[in-house]
Amino acid sequence: MKRRSGPSISWLALVGLLLAGAAGCESGSVISADPELHPRLSPADAARITLDYLAEQTPEIAAPELHIAPRIASVSLVQASAAHALDGCIPAQSSADLVWVTKGVGDYLNLRDHPWSPVTTQANADTLAALTCGGPGPAGTIVIDDATGTILGVYPEDSRFYPHSTGPG
Repeated sequence: MKRRSGPSISWLALVGLLLAGAAGCESGSVISADPELHPRLSPADAARITLDYLAEQTPEIAAPELHIAPRIASVSLVQASAAHALDGCIPAQSSADLVWVTKGVGDYLNLRDHPWSPVTTQANADTLAALTCGGPGPAGTIVIDDATGTILGVYPEDSRFYPHSTGPG
């Protein structure tokens, strides 16, 4: 097997890292990572970045009574080229860079521009893709760059549409 350059981490150390990182996720959350990948961030970091983003969205919700307390259902570490397989709204990438993909519930409003998020314009606002990938929604997926901790994309899921994934949790 070809190893990625950089600091080496043993399988046992990775399991320890994942278990320690689980503390940042809801009990019952799924954490997955290939032992050949060597992340800079931990699963807890990815969960914290996601929860911080969702908390920032809460004041922007148009109907506060619809607020959903955020909960992380899964945290996965993958190469960018594999992220699309976790959620069809994530655009296909050819990069071997590492990304964290979190799935959960909460106020996924997608009110900011992100490098990988779809651009929703008036021209495409009524398309099924804009509805299913552009949000807002009570659940969704967030992609985070492992190298920088930057959110690359936010993909809300409308509970009426799940053609791009099996839904969170």
